[in-house]
Order: sequence, then C-alpha cells, then structure tokens
Amino acid sequence: MKIYKKFLMIAMGFVFQISTTVAQHITYAKPDWGTYSATEDGFVLANVMHWPEDGKLVIDRAIKPRQATLLAEPSKKLKTVLIDGKLTIFLPEKARSAEVTVVKIQLIPNDDWANLNKYKLANSDLKKNEMKENSVVFMGNSITERWVDFDPDFFTQNNYIGRGISGQTTSQMLLRFKQDVIQLHPKAVVIHAGTNDIAGNTGPITVAEIAENIFSMAELAKAHNIKVIVASVLPASSYSWSPSIEPVAKITELNNLLQSYAQKNELVYLDYYSALVNEDKGLKKEYGRDTVHPNLEGYKVMEPLAKAAINKALGEK
Repeated sequence: MKIYKKFLMIAMGFVFQISTTVAQHITYAKPDWGTYSATEDGFVLANVMHWPEDGKLVIDRAIKPRQATLLAEPSKKLKTVLIDGKLTIFLPEKARSAEVTVVKIQLIPNDDWANLNKYKLANSDLKKNEMKENSVVFMGNSITERWVDFDPDFFTQNNYIGRGISGQTTSQMLLRFKQDVIQLHPKAVVIHAGTNDIAGNTGPITVAEIAENIFSMAELAKAHNIKVIVASVLPASSYSWSPSIEPVAKITELNNLLQSYAQKNELVYLDYYSALVNEDKGLKKEYGRDTVHPNLEGYKVMEPLAKAAINKALGEK
C-alpha cells in the first residue's frame, strides 16, 4: 500500500531527497512556488503556495510524471508538457485555495517494476550462509515491510523473514515470488496482499483478479512444498494517496474470497481483519498510524495471530 517515504532535507532546506515506490532516489531542487513532498506509492505532491500568474507550474525535470491532477479534484487531469526545456503543468486560472493548493503528480515507474532488486543482496546472503530450518517468509507490502522496522525482534526471534515492499500490488508480488520466497526454501509463507490493488496502485483490477494473483502465489508455494498461510486484508476506510477510492466493500469481498479459497484448499486463513476493524469497517484508531497502516500496538495484536496461524500450518502447538 505503499513504500515508506524517506525525506532528507539538506542544503538548508533547499533540496529534498525523495525515495519513491520503485526505489528511485531523486533529488529535487526547491521551487520558488512552494515545496515538494512525497506521498505513498509513486507520487510526488507539489504544494503550490505562490500561484503562478500565467497558470504554468514549472516543475523539476528530474520528475518523471505519468499524469498530474489537483488533489482536491482527482478525476480532472492537468496538461503536462515540455515548453522550451521546462517541464510545465497547466493549472486552472485561479487557485483553489487561499493558502495552499496541492498538485498530485503520478510518477512513471522505473524499469524494475516489481522491485526485484530490493532483496537481491539479502537473499543472496541468506542462501550463502544457509538459512535456518523452519524459516517462514512474510510476503507483503508496506504493512509487512514496516512491521520488520517496528518490531524486528518478532522476526529474528522466531526465524521469520520479512519480504514486504511498500506500495506493491499482487501482480508485482507474483512476479518476485520465486526469488523472494521459493528460492529461499522456507518451511512456510504468509501471504498478505491486496489493499494496494484496491487502491489502484498499478492500474485497474477487479477483486476477482486480485484474488487470483494471491491464489497463484499460494499454488506456487504448494508446488514447492511450502506451507501456505493466506492473510486477510486489513480494514481500511480510505486511502490518503488515492482519495477517490472507497475500499470498504472491496476489502470485505476480497477477504471472503480468500477465506473460501483457504477452506476449500485446506490452507490456513489468518484473520487480521476481525481483530483490527472498528464499527465503521475501518482500522481502529488506537491500532493505526493512519487509516491503513498499523502502529506498534496494531502489530502487537497481529503477532500472536500470525504466530498461531504459522504453528497451525506447520502442525505445531
């Protein structure tokens, strides 16, 4: 759902280094009209504090825009062209706000669409040093990736391996499943995916297609004698990086498909959803950093659930 963005302010605030979903590390010069900031999943926000009189917003050429919209009007695309060597976004004639208007710029991904290089070195080191027996890989998105950061002891003490990449969808995970799971020869894999698909991170996809991608990962694991734990999507009432999406009904539909598949194929279904959902079918405030991502307290709720599901899959008490 999304890569965890890192901001590094250098040169007295005049330059920002932004790490995007696709692991690009690009430096953008601070513009005279406002500031840049990163958001989730391959977007940059242009915070326009000084509206250009001609309506032409010149942005850094290092930015590779796929499209641009006003954050307040996500369905309305803004024309983006190169004029005399200057990358220019055409804004409406008048500012939408007396203070700050935010332009949301979707970036073109780099060539490593599935971020195959993310864990390449770590995987090589694991195989070189021989993995411990009964290891378990957690395949996922930012929820999994940040889990390792928030509570690394949970992984090291239990011989769990985190292979989450922020912002990723099931299509990307399926593409890297062989190198990040199968080739590590774990005893089991926890597959936790789907919310970024619902958010539309890599384009339109149906709930059924999301489920099929997860089923394909499960089938690949089973074919290599890896026990499978299929995890539910966490509750989410909205996506800050994709505000036009209403995820509640789709998350429920996807979880129902995942649970039915697990039961039919005698796999373990790991139900995070029920423990974290509030009365509005969103993430409980006390367990979230926002409407999507757990905080440490949220992970502490998830940990015994995950451990119990893994033990069940491995036939342990």
